[in-house]
Amino acid sequence: MAKGKIKRVANLDRKFGANESYLFVKVQSAYSHRAEEYLLLTDNDFSDAAARGADNPEDCGDLDYGILTLRENTERRFGASDHYYALRVKSEDGNPATLLFTDAGLERIRQRVEANAEDIEANKTGWLADLFD
Repeated sequence: MAKGKIKRVANLDRKFGANESYLFVKVQSAYSHRAEEYLLLTDNDFSDAAARGADNPEDCGDLDYGILTLRENTERRFGASDHYYALRVKSEDGNPATLLFTDAGLERIRQRVEANAEDIEANKTGWLADLFD
């Protein structure tokens, strides 16, 4: 699976009240030895991060697809985070989107990944496909 390309995946071991599906994306961290990781986003996670990206275009320039980058909040407003994790992706319909995550938002997503390891294993690609992304 190419970095930064979002696909919808089923929640395989769904608990009561949990989402039926997630948005699955492989990213590479620019700030942490370029380690690859997989993220499971809810539709709300995606909408919130995309709206934050649209509201803060000054923090989104020059991003590569699928590279999670730590960015300063250059025009910080009262109560806003002093930095974001920026990510450029191709959404399910193929359109580009820029996502800005807060620390809390990214931590919540990473906790979801830990709690839903079966969804990651069922959807990640093998080592051969990784060679070409």
